[in-house]
Formats: sequence, structure tokens, C-alpha cells
Amino acid sequence: MKRKGYWLLVVVLLAGCQTIYSVEDRAIVQILGYDYVDEKQLKGTVGIPHYGEGSTRTVEELNLTITAESIKDFSEKVERESSKPLSMGKLAVTLYDERIAQDGIEEFLDVLSRDPRVGRNIYMGIVDGNVQELIEEKYEQNETTAKYVKGVIENNSQRNFPEANLHSFLYAYYADGIDGFLPYIAKKNGHIEISGVALFDGGKFVSVVSEEDALTLKFLKEEVNQGAANIKTAQESLGNVGIEVTDSTVNYKIDNSKEMPQFDINIKVTGFINEMKQRDVDSVQTPELVAEIEEKYKEQFKERAEALVQQFQEANTDPLGLGNLLKNRYRNFDKEKWEEQYPDVPVNINVEVHITGTGISL
Repeated sequence: MKRKGYWLLVVVLLAGCQTIYSVEDRAIVQILGYDYVDEKQLKGTVGIPHYGEGSTRTVEELNLTITAESIKDFSEKVERESSKPLSMGKLAVTLYDERIAQDGIEEFLDVLSRDPRVGRNIYMGIVDGNVQELIEEKYEQNETTAKYVKGVIENNSQRNFPEANLHSFLYAYYADGIDGFLPYIAKKNGHIEISGVALFDGGKFVSVVSEEDALTLKFLKEEVNQGAANIKTAQESLGNVGIEVTDSTVNYKIDNSKEMPQFDINIKVTGFINEMKQRDVDSVQTPELVAEIEEKYKEQFKERAEALVQQFQEANTDPLGLGNLLKNRYRNFDKEKWEEQYPDVPVNINVEVHITGTGISL
């Protein structure tokens, strides 16, 4: 008992000896981005918050952009040009332009995964445009770019876009039969928005899921309890119908009894009508009209999901992790054989839609 107490005291004392730095002592990097320059050079930009003095403690973001020959060269140059030692422990977002992502982000992933200061929950994104300009822009939100970009990604992940961060991307990158994806980010009219989902084949950016189809990808990947869908109807009196999704489930089944495996993806969606041209609430709530809207949503969802799967197969990317599911369920998984089969593997989409009411108010 005394021995246990001794070691407990040692642990407490050692923990108390840990060096603590204040924000004034360090240059705290919160956002980091890279642009392609040429085959031998890249351009890196860091965003470092600077806290003002006084009770208001206003925050300004200081940016440092450096052209270098490698990630290591960039890091060393940043350290030399910074007036304070760099701290990566608060890094929240890393961004890459399209050209760098197309060439492959393998080296960047290796650096991030090996740095013990960097958390696995940081966000990554592919930028449609210039990363330096996106980071250096002064936005109306009156907050640092790092906080702004992080907030935009988090907010969209809670609704119409699938969740993605360093942890999920590294899992997909190192695992067999699954590919990662990241937010596709753009700066438009002084604002930042998620304009799609960037798809990868290994470490290379190969395709983009449009903003309109991002929710469909989310349904195929995970359970959804919040999202907004739009349905096109043939009735002029109804126009487009808005559905607020309140719940969804997804289940995968595999038939591996033949030479070519076959996948069935079963999705159940529940929601309510929150927008439509027709303002007659009584007619909106008729079982016939609700059934018609359910059928139309089912038809359009299935069509979009099948088109997405075709896009994945043509780009040779597997964000749904079909190969990973096959490997986990069958011991005789052959990676090379699967990679040959994947572009032609049958994938059936089955959809159930239940509309529980309306959220329309007059």
C-alpha cells in the first residue's frame, strides 16, 4: 500500500514539472495551407492568432507565407522567420490546393500522423482556388480564418455533408478496400463555403461530389438525424418540395456466392415537409399526396445514389468502403482481385421514405 502511494506521489510531482507556456510565449499555429508552385516547390501559409492587450482581448490573425522545396524546408523557414517558437498543438485546419491534392498528399499525411503535437481530430480540406488567398482574406465574421473554416466544416457536417477529419482519412488511407474524402472548400463573395466533397484514390484527389449530391453520400455512409432535401415534382401547384430529414439508417448486405460479389444498400429515411408551393395545409396532409411525395423522393434518391456509385467506380475510388466490408466479412478476400472487380461490381440501392407530417406554417 505504501509502495502504491509512493508511485502516485511521483506521478503527481512529474506532472507538476511539465513546462507550461502562455499564449504570449508561443506562435500558435491554428491553420496551415499549401499551394502548388512548380514541380520542385510549394508555397505554405500559416495563420497565427495575435491576442491584443486589455480587457477586450481582441484577436487578429498574423499570416506568414513562404515558398520552399519541401514540407521540412517550409517548416524550418517558418521557424527561422517567426519571432516566437511555433506551437502546433492548437492546429485546427490544414488545406491543400487542387494541384497538390491531385499529385498526392501522402507526404503531408505522413508528417501529420507522425507529429505528436497534432491531434487526429483536426480538419483537412481541398480548396477550389488559391489557399493563400483563402487564409489571408479578412472575413466579416470577425474571427480568425481558422475558427471560421472550422466552424463552417463542423456546421455542414451536422447537416448535409458527411463527416471527415484527419482520423477518418488516415483510417481510409491505410486500410484495404476504402478511400478517403474531404470537404471541397471555396471562397466566394467574401465568404467560405463547402461546395462539394473531394474524393480520393489512395492519397490522390480524383473527383468531386457536387453540393447537391453531398447529402446522398452522407446517407450512404452514416446515419443522419438532421438534413435538408429538395424534391422536384411534376405538379405545378406543388413546385419543389423541401423535406427536413429527422432520421435515417443504412444497412449493407453482401452476396458473395458468385464470382462477382453483389452489394445491396438499404436506406430508410424519415422526415417532414417544411417547404412547398402549395399552401393549403389540409391538402398537404392528405395520405394520397404524402404517398406521392414519398414515392417521388424515393425515385429521385435512388437515381442520385446510383449515379454516385457509378461516379465512384469510374473514378476508381471507394468512399463507401465496399472492399473493406467484403474483407471484414469474408476471410478469402483477395485485394488484387477486388481492385480488378470494383469498377464492375453490382450495387443495388433500396430506399424507404416515410413522411411523418408537415412543418409548414401559414
